[in-house]
Amino acid sequence: MAETFLLEVATPESLLVRDQVSDAQIPALGGYVGILPGHAPLLAELGEGRLSYTAAGHRRSLTVRGGWLEVSGDQVRVLANGAATQG
Repeated sequence: MAETFLLEVATPESLLVRDQVSDAQIPALGGYVGILPGHAPLLAELGEGRLSYTAAGHRRSLTVRGGWLEVSGDQVRVLANGAATQG
């Protein structure tokens, strides 16, 4: 089993994240979804809140608003209607 997966976070304007990560917490419409390598396939509506993930041992986060979340194989795609990076 892989130790990381590819996380992509995009808005209609730009690709914000494309990184190998070890975990992610993503706000779905019904609550947060925790993602680890090997997660089952999933398609969910994105909620509004803080998306956080660990890449190269560092915790990072951004705020997302609406859209879709797709988990497929070793890739997680977040297609957000809007997003903002956090300092």
